[in-house]
Amino acid sequence: MNILLCCAMGISTSIVVQSMKKAAKAQGKNYTIWAIDADSVDEEEDRIDVVLMGPQVSHKLDEVIELLDNDNIPVAVMDKQDYGTCNGEAILKFAEELYKNK
Repeated sequence: MNILLCCAMGISTSIVVQSMKKAAKAQGKNYTIWAIDADSVDEEEDRIDVVLMGPQVSHKLDEVIELLDNDNIPVAVMDKQDYGTCNGEAILKFAEELYKNK
């Protein structure tokens, strides 16, 4: 699965990416997880399965959905607490549920 995190290019999102990669590896899952700024999502559309947005850019949710122009790619805002504590395992599970229920 390819999981894209959208942010305002802050350091906290890169920490979340690393935490999610660590959780995926511990579970034996070979996922691609990376982060870019929310305004560049459409440049990655061909390789995205799920988009998770940082709480700090939640105001751009509709804009990101419109940029993607693809109803098959689920987009959601990460839980503030999970994001704030860099709970990679919980965020990874959230991404998997979004993908499964698309």
